[in-house]
Amino acid sequence: MQAYQFERRVPPSHTITVELPADAPTGLAQVIVLFPEARTTPSQPTYPQFASIAEYLAWHDTQPASGRSPEDVGRQIREEREGWSD
Repeated sequence: MQAYQFERRVPPSHTITVELPADAPTGLAQVIVLFPEARTTPSQPTYPQFASIAEYLAWHDTQPASGRSPEDVGRQIREEREGWSD
């Protein structure tokens, strides 16, 4: 499989064109368009915001349990601490 990579700006018409090198094979080709990950800005927080502790607690009660027992959490903390160098 041969690949060519180009960067193009997608205009409002949503149409892009590419010109391949002269030695590119002819026939069926697969075209993949990749867009960068959407960036978040401070005006778009990635975490929930709450007006009060009551609002937070109401939200918290709707969240699924992690499935981890207190023993699992303690074990992970111990393992992490044991990995610290003095």
